[in-house]
Amino acid sequence: MSTVARQLKEVPEKSYVAAAAFNADVYKYTLTQSPTTYQTTGALTATVTGATALTCPAGTILRENGKKLYPGAHNGVTTLMVGVFWNTSKTDTTTSNMLSGFIDPNSPKFAVFSADRPNYMNVLPVDPTGGLADQGAPVVTNGMISSRVVAIGTLTGAGATLDLSTGRIFKFTLPATAISSLVSVSPTTLLPGVTITLIVTGGAPGSGTLSLSSAFKTSGGGGITFATGTAITITVSFVSDGTNLWETSRTGTLY
Repeated sequence: MSTVARQLKEVPEKSYVAAAAFNADVYKYTLTQSPTTYQTTGALTATVTGATALTCPAGTILRENGKKLYPGAHNGVTTLMVGVFWNTSKTDTTTSNMLSGFIDPNSPKFAVFSADRPNYMNVLPVDPTGGLADQGAPVVTNGMISSRVVAIGTLTGAGATLDLSTGRIFKFTLPATAISSLVSVSPTTLLPGVTITLIVTGGAPGSGTLSLSSAFKTSGGGGITFATGTAITITVSFVSDGTNLWETSRTGTLY
């Protein structure tokens, strides 16, 4: 085998595409040695220098670099982690724009991009017909596509900020006092096409109002108010255009 062929064969092929900003989901692994016992200890921390929401946006292509961390074999590691690198610039492919770290390859933040595309090829390939950036293949299936994550919580006066990377269904119970709880959404997770559903129960015997931030565009132009005396539940669904969440449906009173 020629030197060039051997080098290409040894290049890791697997790549991942980020479904959301992943700056909090990329890690570094550090080894330290005790000066007295000479024992080496490893630590996995989410503190990769330069990793921010701007340098780790949705749609980024991450490529394996061949490194792996295994539970039991590496201190502080509880699940398989793979080493990756990515380019923080969409136009400049020089190594000065590269960041690297470890990710959980089965995290909901990442999807397999292509097992047939070597990592030495163009960082931002473009479809020759449609002109769109290659960010993963479409999905055609006769089966069910489902999300197992449901974020559940009790709202207080401080309200809540929804991180759409953690789930698509958010279930809340308003406290049994007259209170207004503001719900907003993290803008870095507000991707076009995302649909979410709010399941909200009003607290009895008090009344409550679920106030929604300006990113929510509702049919009534406001929040959701519950009358005094009965703990009832309604659901409201929205679809995102990347900037706002537009209401698509709302149930009547559910008991």
